[in-house]
Amino acid sequence: MSRAQKGYTLVELLVSILLTSIVVSALYAVSRTATDTFNQAQRTAEMQLRLRFAMEQIRADLSRAGYMSTPNSVTDPRVCPRPTTAYQGLEILRTTPNPTVLPGDNTSINPVTLRMTGNYATADEYTVAGVAGGVVSLQNQSPQWARVQSQDEFNRIFGTSMFPRLIRIMSTSGQMQFAVSMGGNWVNSSSTGLPTLMLTTAPLVQGAGASASSAGAGCGLAGLGVGATVAPMMMVEYQIGSLASRLVELYPVDTVIRAAKTDLIRREFDLRPAPDEILTAARLVGEYAVDFDATIAYDLGNPANTIVAQPAMRTLAFGDSNILALAGSVSAGASRPQQVRSVIVRLSIRDRDQEPSFGWLTRGPTAPLTRFRVFDNRTGAARVRTLITEIAVPNLAIRNLR
Repeated sequence: MSRAQKGYTLVELLVSILLTSIVVSALYAVSRTATDTFNQAQRTAEMQLRLRFAMEQIRADLSRAGYMSTPNSVTDPRVCPRPTTAYQGLEILRTTPNPTVLPGDNTSINPVTLRMTGNYATADEYTVAGVAGGVVSLQNQSPQWARVQSQDEFNRIFGTSMFPRLIRIMSTSGQMQFAVSMGGNWVNSSSTGLPTLMLTTAPLVQGAGASASSAGAGCGLAGLGVGATVAPMMMVEYQIGSLASRLVELYPVDTVIRAAKTDLIRREFDLRPAPDEILTAARLVGEYAVDFDATIAYDLGNPANTIVAQPAMRTLAFGDSNILALAGSVSAGASRPQQVRSVIVRLSIRDRDQEPSFGWLTRGPTAPLTRFRVFDNRTGAARVRTLITEIAVPNLAIRNLR
């Protein structure tokens, strides 16, 4: 056979095809693994971002717990007279009913509800020019008032007749009392008139007598209340739940997937004087949150056999029954939120999807939460990332109440 007629044999062709197939398959496997790893890294980064965003919002709100308010209106010696509805700067309780999806599989998850009360409407308090019955006139020649630049801003701070708001009134002697504001009239800083607040009941003035719940005849505002200050009060709440009925656009269209989605929700409440939710203020701060827990570090008081005022601090473990005894409702028992000095918050957020290759394992009662079962009729589990942060509550600590 001449050189021009030579070529590959069938065996050589088959061998070359086989080798090429092996190389291509290996490259595909490496590429798919790299793609899966990249996608998982992206999802993990997204979970971490959601965790950090939520924790920063919690930190900002906790730092204002009790701001321009009281840690505990039941025991605070500066609250005079005592309000009929008790107020507290911080409250921790177990969420009822438990919002955990598949609680039989996702064991040892029992989220808390975290509530904080204080001035969340503004960073300012406003000086009183005079009190006449249920009408409070405010001074308008102050830097604080200069930041209130419209009737709408005034209404946002002090409420309206349709949406009243609780306010704290602080006397020049440091006593505080609470009243419900129905809004009023705004004027600017250059006006010769004064802005006014309309209260549902007149604030107590000194000499008006003492009730069983007050501290004595000296309780209340002196004279016409000149020099006292007023500040709005609200309650902020964090809780695992769903806003699918309100914020439809943030939830999956598929009804099964939508029902399995839980989030960390931030809600705001007006106190009129009992909590009344501001429906338009609710928002998601941690999408796909599956657990939200909190514990406390609190001041025990002076160490035994000492005469110096040194705090004795103790930190409780997550799930300790004393958490609710100390930071639970002051209306329901002898809770002492005024002793709390910091809150340790633990937030867990899951991946958006249940991953078939990430096997489901039953979690022990003390094991870290690393995987979450979203659907019991599908294989695998969703990966979970957790962040734990200790957050100081300076407005409770500064009062040094026990």
